Amino acid sequence: MASLAFFFVLISSTFLSSQANNLHLQQLRTQDESFTSILVSQNGLDFVKDLLVNEAISSIIPLQLPATIEKSARIPFLGNVHMVISNVTIYKIDVLASYVKLGNSGIAIVASGTTCNLTMNWHYSYSSWLVPIEISDGGRASVEVEGMEVGLTLGLENHEGTLKLSLLESGCYVKEITIKLDGGASWLYQGMINAFEEQIGSAVESAITNKLKDGILKLDSFLQSLPKEIPLDDNASLNVSFVENPELSSSSIEFDINGLFTDGKKVQPVSNHYRQVFQPSVFCIDQSKMLGISLDEAVFNSASALYYDVSL
Repeated sequence: MASLAFFFVLISSTFLSSQANNLHLQQLRTQDESFTSILVSQNGLDFVKDLLVNEAISSIIPLQLPATIEKSARIPFLGNVHMVISNVTIYKIDVLASYVKLGNSGIAIVASGTTCNLTMNWHYSYSSWLVPIEISDGGRASVEVEGMEVGLTLGLENHEGTLKLSLLESGCYVKEITIKLDGGASWLYQGMINAFEEQIGSAVESAITNKLKDGILKLDSFLQSLPKEIPLDDNASLNVSFVENPELSSSSIEFDINGLFTDGKKVQPVSNHYRQVFQPSVFCIDQSKMLGISLDEAVFNSASALYYDVSL
């Protein structure tokens, strides 16, 4: 009789241990599966792109270029002329057009027909055998940069349940610069200062590119800091951790998230009886919509099971 009881206890403990392991595996599996899909259409991408462009402009200006640009030249009858421009500051940027394009290489955002306005200090000095004393002058100048094109390509991937943003490529190209001097005998030295156009263009390109890189790093840090669970009330949270990498098509991005209701940090197991054999897909035929959301039946089952247990 004692042997029979021991055998029964052994079988029961083995069964319960197997059930506990299966439940644990099922909980881990549900954490790594997607039950909610979110699709951002081309209109939604354009909306996000406009927000990013406006945020980039507001974070860039005012932008002071770090370098002081100097140049020396020998001019007949004047001798050696030393010219300096400093305190070059971008105070205004206007974007004529911009677009976002998706591809296998990532998300490309391009702003074209961009203009920016700058101010700077200018100064020159020279001396010659005709005039034994040093002559100098200086003042302020306004600079207008036209036809500038700014582009960047971003990578977006899932990193342990959060989105990781990376800068794959970036660039800034200045087409034309106009410099207008103010103060002193500015009309006399306009031609000299025009010689700085190439250096100013390169400085603007470098400064804007570096500022965009800093902005992408900050945006990536923000995405990484987003919570994986959102508390809904005292009893429930929503698991919003990302599953797999975003899926890019020619005109949309699809994000898959877990989407289940959870009790604190514990993911509620989903009964196989209610599980669908396919992952949720988003069908957003109307491109006038910015966003499409698809919910698996398991999301509703996790909510009803959670609140049923709470009511007991």
